[in-house]
Amino acid sequence: MVKFPDRFIADQNIIANIIELKRNKMLLTEENYTCELSKETQEIAKKELNETNKLRKKAIADVRKWIKSRSNFRRARLDASFILRFLRMQKFDTKESCEILDKYLTMRVQHPTWFQNLDCRDQAISDLVDKGYIFVLPERDQHGRRVIFSQAAAFDSSRYTVSDLMRTHVMTFETLLNDEENQVRGFTYIFDEKDVGWSHISMWTPSEVSKAFSCCERALPMRHKDIHFLHLPWTMSLIFQFAKSLLSDKIRNRFKTHSNLEHLQKSVEPSILPAEYGGSVSTKDCIISWKKELEENRASVLELDTMKVEQGPVEHEHTPVVRKKSRHDSGSQVLGMVGSMRKHEWQNEQ
Repeated sequence: MVKFPDRFIADQNIIANIIELKRNKMLLTEENYTCELSKETQEIAKKELNETNKLRKKAIADVRKWIKSRSNFRRARLDASFILRFLRMQKFDTKESCEILDKYLTMRVQHPTWFQNLDCRDQAISDLVDKGYIFVLPERDQHGRRVIFSQAAAFDSSRYTVSDLMRTHVMTFETLLNDEENQVRGFTYIFDEKDVGWSHISMWTPSEVSKAFSCCERALPMRHKDIHFLHLPWTMSLIFQFAKSLLSDKIRNRFKTHSNLEHLQKSVEPSILPAEYGGSVSTKDCIISWKKELEENRASVLELDTMKVEQGPVEHEHTPVVRKKSRHDSGSQVLGMVGSMRKHEWQNEQ
């Protein structure tokens, strides 16, 4: 057996520690990026996002430099695909992209019950996908976008929690963002609100509503394009209008409501929809296809949890804070009102 000198062993330990420190600071290497988007998608990126080879290369380098300068980022991804989702969301405005990235990483650390452990094998998440609460259609729509489909009636508010709901949604988003074509083209949403009721609304506490808006508004690097609501009950119209008021004008203008399936089919190509909605592939088969995609992306989605950000000092809970009234406050008041209405309704039933 060869015995190494103590000095050699010490040197090796120092090297190992340096490697570990570097590994803790950053997750992935700064690989040279090769754009593999189709020519059509590259044209969309250039026209809608100002993306060119020259600008992309410079912007990625600038964001990497910014990440390294952040003393509170212990581990962060440096790969181009991850950085590009923020740049594309902000049309290659580097400063805005870095702000969104900062919010995104902080959000994941501050609210782990919503944004971490996004495991498609988790019992609650798996159940919600199986039941058809949320899944992604196999085919792209007429704009080349992936379509996120949700059936509110499949969510049992007596069995699942707000955390289950949020993790299922965020897992869906993170899985889709692994595909750069989705980063460029954005997403279409279809929410079938048939049979949605007070139980679905009142499960949200005012503090959760506030947290949802403060966390998710402009913190997830997604391009929300068309947002369709089908079978929205008239009893939910008030809540729907309040919810819209909490969003930016840009997103609010992309909301479309459809009283029946025929009206929806005028906006979305019927052939891509589940068979029960006029397409050719059954909802069950759509879900099976989506679950396969989730499994293929499972490791990369779970790897997001290895990113580490040190949180700054937290204000003392007794320190008074004076701030302007925000849209989030209004949302909290609305949901508080709904919760009270639901409680009163339940008491009258007894």
